Parts: sequence; structure tokens; C-alpha cells
Amino acid sequence: MGPAATIRGVDALDILRNRLPPGAVATDADTLGGRAIDSWALALLRRVRGDQLPVPAAVVFPASTGEVATVLTWASQTRTPVVPRGAGSGVCGGAQAAPGAVVVDLSRMDRVTGVDLVSQAVHVQAGTRGDRLEEVLAGHGLTVGHYPQSIAMSTVGGWIAASSAGQASAGYGAIEDVLLGLTAVLPDGGVLRCRPVPRSAAGPDLRRLLVGSEGTLAVVTEATLACRPRPAGWQWLAFSFPDFAALADGLREAVREPAGAAVIRGYDEADAALSFGSLGHAGGCVAILGFPSGPGGPDAADALGVLPDRQRLAARAIARAGPARPLDPAYGEHWWRHRNDAAAAYFQIMGPARAFGPGVIVDTAEVAGLWSAVPDLYAGVRAALAAHSRAVVCHLSHLYPSGSSLYFTFMISGADDGDAEERYLMAWEQAARACEAAGGTITHHHGAGRLKSGFLAAELGGTGVGVLRGLKAAVDPAGIMNPHVLLP
Repeated sequence: MGPAATIRGVDALDILRNRLPPGAVATDADTLGGRAIDSWALALLRRVRGDQLPVPAAVVFPASTGEVATVLTWASQTRTPVVPRGAGSGVCGGAQAAPGAVVVDLSRMDRVTGVDLVSQAVHVQAGTRGDRLEEVLAGHGLTVGHYPQSIAMSTVGGWIAASSAGQASAGYGAIEDVLLGLTAVLPDGGVLRCRPVPRSAAGPDLRRLLVGSEGTLAVVTEATLACRPRPAGWQWLAFSFPDFAALADGLREAVREPAGAAVIRGYDEADAALSFGSLGHAGGCVAILGFPSGPGGPDAADALGVLPDRQRLAARAIARAGPARPLDPAYGEHWWRHRNDAAAAYFQIMGPARAFGPGVIVDTAEVAGLWSAVPDLYAGVRAALAAHSRAVVCHLSHLYPSGSSLYFTFMISGADDGDAEERYLMAWEQAARACEAAGGTITHHHGAGRLKSGFLAAELGGTGVGVLRGLKAAVDPAGIMNPHVLLP
């Protein structure tokens, strides 16, 4: 049964309207079309070339956890598919509508409901965008430190759903590291509350179960996140390396050094030229390290020269690994000023403007592996993408003592949009195989969505996929939550 069906002669959507405040259920064409897709490159391509895209039967705008529970209770009773949506910034097709489905748009759940200054924690509704959250916290001298490139167009709930990692994850951690508690609505309308605590041994961590679940098990409606003192500014180190192997070796040593760098990034030669060409970059790979300075101005540690000492520790660690040449700290300052420019450029290329013309698709592939696998992961995935792309660049975006993510940006250029789509799908298929062969994971922080769901069987194995299916069947026996996402 779907929302167009009737229950004892009454239209199912009318029943939902009667259970919610006026204006909470929208069925006009503009709203339905605007919520039909997220920011997946292939969906954007299909929209701009005029394909007939599936649209939902309705878009619902709840304003509270209680209203989300009302929607899911109704959806369970009517067996209506539900697609949770934050701000639609996902790039893997995790929020794609389907005929007969209802999109639950959380954009009206955008309040910061409390700031606990004693605990340095913030309570927030899941539809709150990242820039709004940081604006509120700035008034208290705090930050979550979660700075994804999409911070102005992504939400707290979306971060949890996609297992997000921000650009300063080396210092602040990823979303699972700052998530203290959450509230979520289950498919039958039941409300799950995981109280905010620093850690708990009360059985398997249900918060972690929902991190990365992409709306297939529940709708996250509220969260409590850990905060830190807000940096007054940033100090930077930058280095040049002759090749990618030396770059990876140097940053592997740097991330293991407890020097306090919150931003650690490394660019292969092509990405360095693209990112720092305006500075007159002379060639080679580039690494940048960012150190947050004390809140409200130099703190006691800065005044004692501790921060420069930490920078020296990081520099020595990099030097131990091999050839590295210091660069002007302006490299880091330049990156910080322009760190989110790529998001706007992406929509210029893939949106209605078609900045590079028809037949062009730009996308990103963020994989990850242990340090021992990084050389093969880089070479294999890069070669797979390059076989179908006009250009491929890569940077190490999120680093750990045990390994790193590799963030590839690639541009497909076909004879026309149809040819470009075929090349795009082949590029992803071969990149996934190369990732598997190197022992990596096909996604580090963008989630799986529809784009990568077919690759999970190779990564998780039949047993792993069976566990996911078992969880899905137990929590969502009717299969109404975000169908065709995550699971192969």
C-alpha cells in the first residue's frame, strides 16, 4: 500500500494531514520536484538533461520528534516508503525519492535547544545546518570542530546518517567521536533515546548503530555533541615533497607525533597544482598542517611558546621520514580561506549553468586504507579513474596513526551526456575493484547511498551483508525506510 491508497475509503494522505499541523504536508509540483534528488552527480546530470525523475507522493515538514513519530506511525500503518532528508547535500544518492514515497524533510527542525557550558556540550535538532550551529556556539566561545566542506549546506542529522568527517578531524575527530547522545524515531513510530554520556558499557552502542545507517533504520531527530574552546585563529606549516610516496611517509610520521595539529592534508602533484597554482607553486606534492591557537587571543600555552614547539615537533617528524622542503605558511592560509570553494564549483559544473558544457561529470571518490595499503590504493584507484577520465587529482584528507583516506576528484568527458554517464559508471565499477584489491574501504565519509550500495558485498562479504539485512529486518520489517539505499 502507498500514500495514494485509501484506508476504509479515506485517502491516506488526508489521514496524515489531519494528524499534523496545517502546512506540514506538501504535494505541490515545485516542492516535490525540489526534494526528488540530493546532490549526487548522476542525479544532477539527469535533472539538467531533462530526464523524467521519480518524484515523491508528498513532502512532510515535521517540527518536532513527536511529529516525526506521527509520520512514521502513519507510514508503518500504510506501508508507505519514507525517505529522510536533511539539506540534500549528499553526493551518493542517499536521499533519492521514489514514486509513492514520502520525503521527511527536517529543515524545520533547526533549533539549537541548549548549550551546556559546564559539560561543553550542545543539544541540537537534527535539521540544523553546520554553519548555523557554529554561529550559535561562537557566541559561547565554543566549536564542535566538525567542518565538512559542505558545512553551510549539510545538517547534524545528515552528518550522523552518512558517518561524516570534517576537515579538522585530526584534532577534533569525526562525527562518532563528538556524538554524545541522540534521539531517533523508529519505523513503527517508537522513539529511541540514547542519553548523552561520555561513554557507556550498557550493551552495544546504539548511537554507533545509527551512525552511517543513512536513514535505513530510523530518523535521527535530535543530538548532543561535544564541544571544545573555539580557536582564535590558526598557525600553519607547509612542505613540498618530490612524489606521493614521500608525501605519505612524511604525513604518516606527522600524524603519529602528538604535536596538536588539527588539520593535516597532503596533495599529490596534480592536486597541488590545482589548489595552490595561484600562489606560484613550482611543482611537487604539498602538505599542510594547521594548529589552532588559543580562544580569545594567545593563551598561556601560546605565550610560553608551546605552540611553536609543537610545530617544531611536527616538522622534525616529517623530516625524519625523508625529503621535505618547507614552504611558506601562506599555503595553509590560502587553503583555509578557500577550503569550501569546491562545493560552489561543483554545482556550477553539475547544475543548470553547466559551466563546462554538456557531456561532463565531476565527482569525488573518498576511499581509505591502512598505511601499508595506501601506495597500492592510490595507484590502483587513480589508474581506474584515469582510464575513463580527462583529469584525476588526489589528496590525503583525513589521517590517522594507522592509515588515511584518499580523496580523488575526477572529471569525465564524453561525447554527450549519455556517453559521459556510461563512462562514469565504468569508472566507479573499476575504482571499486581496485579499492577492494588494495584492501581499502570504498567510502570514508560520504556514505554509500545508491551509488556504492552494490559495492558493499565485496567489501563486507556475504556474512557482513547478512548481518546488515538481519538488522534491517529486525528494526524495519516492513522495509519502509529509505529503500534501495545502503544495502546491496
